Amino acid sequence: MNEAVSSAEGSAHHAAASYSHRRRTLALVAVALAFVIDLLDTTIVNVAVPSIGSTLHASRAALEWIVAGYATSFAVLLIVGGRLGDSHGYRRMFLIGIAAFTATSVACGLAPDTPSLQVARLLQGAGAALMVPQVMALVQVMYPPDERYKVYTVFGFLGGFSAALGPIVGGLLIDANWLGLGWRLTFLINLPIGLLSLAAGAVLLPPGRGVNAVAVDLRGAALSVLSLFALLTPLIEGPSRGWPPGLVLMLAGTVPLGWATWRYLRARQARHGDALVDPALFRRRKVALGLLCTLCINPVMPGYLLVLTFVLQTGRGLSAAQMAYACAPIAMGAMAGITLLGPRLNRRIGLRTLPVGIAASAASLCMSALALRGGLSWPLLVLAQFGMGIGLGLCGPQLSNATLRDVPVSDAGVAAGLLTTVQQVAAAVGVALAGLVFFRGLDGASAAAYQHAYLFVLPLLLSLLFMGTLGAVRLGRASAYPAGG
Repeated sequence: MNEAVSSAEGSAHHAAASYSHRRRTLALVAVALAFVIDLLDTTIVNVAVPSIGSTLHASRAALEWIVAGYATSFAVLLIVGGRLGDSHGYRRMFLIGIAAFTATSVACGLAPDTPSLQVARLLQGAGAALMVPQVMALVQVMYPPDERYKVYTVFGFLGGFSAALGPIVGGLLIDANWLGLGWRLTFLINLPIGLLSLAAGAVLLPPGRGVNAVAVDLRGAALSVLSLFALLTPLIEGPSRGWPPGLVLMLAGTVPLGWATWRYLRARQARHGDALVDPALFRRRKVALGLLCTLCINPVMPGYLLVLTFVLQTGRGLSAAQMAYACAPIAMGAMAGITLLGPRLNRRIGLRTLPVGIAASAASLCMSALALRGGLSWPLLVLAQFGMGIGLGLCGPQLSNATLRDVPVSDAGVAAGLLTTVQQVAAAVGVALAGLVFFRGLDGASAAAYQHAYLFVLPLLLSLLFMGTLGAVRLGRASAYPAGG
C-alpha cells in the first residue's frame, strides 16, 4: 500500500494535481504546438513532392517513400512511444521527441540527395512517435474526465486548421523561394516552432512517470513493430507496384504475426505484469468499441481525398494549389463542426453525436457523387466538401474522448499511442482499398471516366460508415456500463 502511494506521489498525475488553471493552459499550448507541426508537416510535404522530385531527380518509388516513410515509422513506433512515456515520464519523452523531430526536420531541409532525405524522414517519423502519444497522455494527466472533451475540441480545431493551412503554407513557401531554398523551407519551418515548444515544455509540463510505471517490454515492442510494418508496407507499396507476390506474402504474414504477438502479450502480462500493451485494455468496453469504430470511420476521409485528388487533378487538370483551395471547405466544415455544432450536440445528446456525424459524412459522399455525375457541379461539390468537414468535426473529438475516457492513468500513454496507431493504420487501409477499387473501375483517361470511377468507390465508403454506425450505437450504449465493463 505504501509503495502504491509512493508511486502515485511521484507520478506526473500527482504533479499536475497542484497546477492552476493558467499553468494548465500554458502547458496545453506547449504540447499543442508540437501537435500542430506534426500535422502541418504531413500536408506540407504532399505539396512539396513535385519540387523534391525535380530538384533531387527522385524516382516515383523514392518519392512515395519520402511521404510513406514518415507515416510508416510513425505508426509502428507509436505504441512504443506511449509506453516509454508511461515508464520514463511524459515530459521527458515529449522533450526528447520534439528535439528529435526538430533536428530531423532540419536534416530533411538540408538533405543533399534522395537517400539522405528518405532516412531523415524515417527518423522524423520516429521522433513524432515519441512526441505525439505524450500530447494526449498529458491531456489525460492534467485534466479530469469531465473537462477533456473541451480539450479534445481544441485539438480537433487545431487539427482541421493545420491540415487546411499546410498545403497553402507549403505552396507559398515554395513560391517564395527565400535564399533559394525552395521546398527545403517546408521542413525548416519546423525549427522555430519546435524550439519554442521545447522551451515551453521544459518549463511548464508536469514531471514524473505514469502511475505504477513499468519497464518497456522490448520483445513485445519488436513483435508489434514487425507486425505493423508487415501490414503497412504492402498497403503503401502494393497499389502502385501492382501487388507483387512478395508484398502479398508479407501482407498475409500479418495474420500469424499478429496472433503470435497477441499470445506473447497475454503470456508476458500473466507472468510479469508489464506487457507492452496490457490485453486487459481491450476488455474495456469503450476502448474496444472505440478502436473498432476508428477502424471503420477513419479510412473514409483519406480514401475519399485520394479519389477526389485523381478526379480533380488528373481528370480535370487542377493544379496542386487549386486542389488545396478546393479542399478548404472541408477544413471550414470541420472547424464549424468542432467549435459550433459539436459542443452543443454533445451537451444535448452526448455520444449520440457520433452517429449524427457519420450520417453527415454519408450524405456528403452521396452529394459528391451527384456533383461529379456527368459534368462537374462546383456549388454542389463545395457543399459536399463542407458536409464532409462537418462529419469529421462531429466524429473526431467524440470518438477520441469516448475511447480514452475510462482508461486508467497508469495506461494513459500506451492507450493514446494505441489509438493514434489504429488511426494511422485505418488511414493506410482506406487509401489502399479506395485506390484499388477506383483504378479497377477506371476505364479511360477522360475527365468523365475519372468521375465515373468514383461511383465504384462510393459503396465501399458507405459500407465502412454503416459498420461505423453500428459500432457507434453500441459505444453509446456502453456509457451505461461501469468503467471497467
